[in-house]
Amino acid sequence: MENREKILISKEIIDKIKAGLHTIRLTTKEKSIQKEAATLVKLLEAETNMDSLSLEEKILQKMKETKSTDPDMNANLYILHRKLVNGQISEQQALELFEAYVRTDNMNNGFY
Repeated sequence: MENREKILISKEIIDKIKAGLHTIRLTTKEKSIQKEAATLVKLLEAETNMDSLSLEEKILQKMKETKSTDPDMNANLYILHRKLVNGQISEQQALELFEAYVRTDNMNNGFY
């Protein structure tokens, strides 16, 4: 896109918006609303440069996002984070597991 104007919004507000969108996505039965919420979350994540975060930060961020909406995913991410921090698995193994968890979560919620 050409000449995109940027504004400053606190990370806390963006996190609250993403959490609200995740809640909407998980609580509504309407597929079109679920899809739109997922699309908006992806746009926010892309705009806030998820790629600039370390793997550990990505896992922690996803843990925060899923804390109240998806306890199973949150538990899996917690275990993954602990194993990564304690050196029980390599960063490559952790990345593969993280991506698999996110893909599985998206497939379970009908986003693929």
